[in-house]
Amino acid sequence: MIGAMSKLSAVIMACLLLLLSASANAQSTDQASLFADTSCNSNVCLRAVYSPSERRMNMTMSANGGGAPMGWYAVGTGSRMDGSNMMIGWVDTTGKVVMSQRTASGHSNPSTSITALAATMEPAHSFSNSSGTVWAWSFPMSGSETAPSASTPFIWAVNKQNNPDSSTSASIRRHTAYGSMTLDLTKPYTSSSSSSTGSNTGTNTPVTPATNGGNTEDQNRSHRVLNRNNRLIIAHMVMMIVAWFILVPAAILIGRYGRTFFTWFPAHRGIQIAAFVFVLIGMVLIIVEVGSGTHFDSTHAKAGLAIFIIMFVQMLLGAVGHKTKRFNVSRIVHVVIGLGVTVAAIWNATAGLHLWDWGVPRWASWILWIWAALLFVAYLAGLALLPRDLREWREKSANTRGEKQEYLGLQNNASPGASTHQHSPGEQPTSPTAWANPPLQQAPSRAYQSYAHQPHAPSGGI
Repeated sequence: MIGAMSKLSAVIMACLLLLLSASANAQSTDQASLFADTSCNSNVCLRAVYSPSERRMNMTMSANGGGAPMGWYAVGTGSRMDGSNMMIGWVDTTGKVVMSQRTASGHSNPSTSITALAATMEPAHSFSNSSGTVWAWSFPMSGSETAPSASTPFIWAVNKQNNPDSSTSASIRRHTAYGSMTLDLTKPYTSSSSSSTGSNTGTNTPVTPATNGGNTEDQNRSHRVLNRNNRLIIAHMVMMIVAWFILVPAAILIGRYGRTFFTWFPAHRGIQIAAFVFVLIGMVLIIVEVGSGTHFDSTHAKAGLAIFIIMFVQMLLGAVGHKTKRFNVSRIVHVVIGLGVTVAAIWNATAGLHLWDWGVPRWASWILWIWAALLFVAYLAGLALLPRDLREWREKSANTRGEKQEYLGLQNNASPGASTHQHSPGEQPTSPTAWANPPLQQAPSRAYQSYAHQPHAPSGGI
């Protein structure tokens, strides 16, 4: 009896070991078929685990601070708000995390009327306390959605001053910071990598967003993929920098110094036309990059459109004003608008650098501002020639008026026939002026010519 019981126990133990081994192998196989990546900035961290077999992305968003209202945080799929599948999270007054799935038709207030598949919230892995806040959920992928790639784009936004109520449909105010990030969801998932997320460790330890003192090079590495969008952005940036930091300032300085030293207008006009072509190409490139999304939905984009329109009007004003006299009001307006739109374009170009998620270093904008300062000093130096230009213009205007008055005076004193002025015996006759033919150089009348050609009878002698 005891021997039979021992054999039965051995069989049961062997079965249990076999089941545990199979379970471990299955778990290992499942983990091997998962892909994951994490991206952080100074506001929020996002981690995504993609399961190809389930066609599902398990998402974890985390931020510093918690246990009380701390504003709202959001991430969404894609590279822009239009059509993005978003998750917006916040903490209510009781310290409970709230998650709301929303979408938007452009750069507008997201709506809870979604067209994507409903997300599955993970309240067991979501929390908020003094160590941080974590929101966990999963997005099912529809059959029409493409599989994640090595540069899967996401957008993020925050407003740390706006605290919605506990309703998932609560209204939110406009974000105070936003941007985009890219995850490499072809990287294999490992259990060690999951320890950085609060949803997988079970220790309620959130991912700590990177601070400004962190290694931003590592944070931006996943963003620096030379894909089609980044190529278009780089081309747009090059076109605008060449136009507003080289061509337009060169045309302005030629106009300022050329008025004193050389013939300036042909070069000024040619360079400005070239600058306009560069700006036009830059506009087309960024419109193509945005694609079917909402255009001109940011301050940078709206300012760029306004600058482009003013530049076109400015060129027309310059063509018309050049036909007027020097220091005409239209010319002065042309100069003032030209300087103003150039300063605005330089500011807008440097501001645009910080919108690019490539992670442009700060010294890049410093170089642009230093170059702009040097151009400003060069223009101020050219203004020192303005009194000389004004004096020469007045002298030329006075000479022109004197010549005109002299011309009119000679014309009024001249008689239609021969001169009646009597010269003294010792007086030399003055040479005729260039304004009118002298009387002796006038052609004989037709009556005299006809009389001279008629035959005449010889006169009789006495």
